[in-house]
Amino acid sequence: MVFDLRGRRKRVIQVVYAILALLMALSLLTVVGPFSIGDVFGGGGSDVSEVSLERAEDLERRLTKDPQNETLMLALVRERIAAGNNLVEFDEATGQPIPTAESAVQYEGAADTWDRYLTTVDGDPNPNVAQQMSGALFSLAQSATTPAAAQDSLEEAAEAQGIVARARPNLGTLSTYAIYSYFALDFERGDRIAKQAVAEAPKSEQNSARQQLASFREQAKAFEQQLNAPPPTGGQPGQELGNPLGDLSGGGTGLGTPAAP
Repeated sequence: MVFDLRGRRKRVIQVVYAILALLMALSLLTVVGPFSIGDVFGGGGSDVSEVSLERAEDLERRLTKDPQNETLMLALVRERIAAGNNLVEFDEATGQPIPTAESAVQYEGAADTWDRYLTTVDGDPNPNVAQQMSGALFSLAQSATTPAAAQDSLEEAAEAQGIVARARPNLGTLSTYAIYSYFALDFERGDRIAKQAVAEAPKSEQNSARQQLASFREQAKAFEQQLNAPPPTGGQPGQELGNPLGDLSGGGTGLGTPAAP
C-alpha cells in the first residue's frame, strides 16, 4: 500500500518548538513510561552528526546509480534522521529539544527520500522507519513559520504514524496516531483511532486513557482556533508565524496533565 505524502518542503526558520516537543514526549509516555528525551534525539554531537552526513552522502551517490533500490532509500532516511537528531539543541532549563535550521534540513532530506520510497515500495511501507519518520515530520512542524506549513507537516506525521499503527496496533502506537491526527485537525480520524487505542488499554486504565486523549483533543481544538484566527492588524494571511502553539506550551508537565489551552 502506498501513501501519497509528496510535496516539497521549504527550509524555514525555527520559531515554534515547546508544545510539539512536549506532545511527542507525552505521547511516548503513554506506552513506554518516563524516558530521557535525549535518548530519542541521540544527543551525540557534531562528530556523530558528521559520520551520519558522510554516510548519507555515500548513500545518495549509490541511489543515483540505483534509484529504485528500496533498501538504499530506507538507509538514507535513517541516516538523515540520525544526522538531524544529533543537530538538535536542548533547552538547559527544561531539557526539551530545540530544532535548529541544520536539523530541519536533514529532516527535510529524510522526508524527500521517504516520499520517493512510498511511491516505489512494493508492499506495505516499513513500519520501523515510518515511526522514525513520523517523529522527524513532527519535528519539522516545530520549524514552520506559517500555519499551512505547520499543518502540512503535522498531517504527514500522522500519515506516517498511521503506517506504524496499522502494522503494530497497540495502546502506544494508536494513541500517538490519534494525537497526531488531532493536531493535523482530522478530528474524525482522531476520534476513531482514539477509541481503538482505549480498547487496547487494560480495562483498569481505559478511563484514564480516554481522559488523556480527550485532553489532547481539547488542545488541538485550541490550536485550530489559533490557526483560523485573523492575522494581526496590518498583517497578511500566510505571513510568518510567531508561535501558533505558544498558548498550549506552558504548564504541561506529564501525561494526564496536558497544558491548558
